[in-house]
Amino acid sequence: MKRTTLRAAGVSALAAVAFGIAMPAANAATSAPARTVAVVQTADVQQAAAGPSSDANATTAPGVGGPSNGEAGASVSVKPVWDAIRKSGLAKKAWQAARGGQTAFVAWVNSLSDFNPAKWAIKALPGYMVQELIAYILNNYTG
Repeated sequence: MKRTTLRAAGVSALAAVAFGIAMPAANAATSAPARTVAVVQTADVQQAAAGPSSDANATTAPGVGGPSNGEAGASVSVKPVWDAIRKSGLAKKAWQAARGGQTAFVAWVNSLSDFNPAKWAIKALPGYMVQELIAYILNNYTG
């Protein structure tokens, strides 16, 4: 086998694994109903809260406020597909197709070779994730 064939298979496997792990977690997080939790503070905590506080001592709980790297949750899940597109050398063409909207982008994806791993990584996405990928490309492509 050629090196490029093995690379293409590896990128496809990477994208499949990324979506196999990311999508069920996202579905589980959104499908569960929200529950309210009552907070009970002890006397020590209440006294500490009543005293003077400084911003240096203020901390936030992990996971509060979204991803710590500044990316949106959907952007994190389409990043492996964007990496597959970049590794295929199709970043500029993907950006040009994304500027035309979802219909133009899907037409461009369908025009790719069946042996291109980026095509199958994009086709594995649900419809709403294709829109997220288009937005991610338009926001993150630097040329």
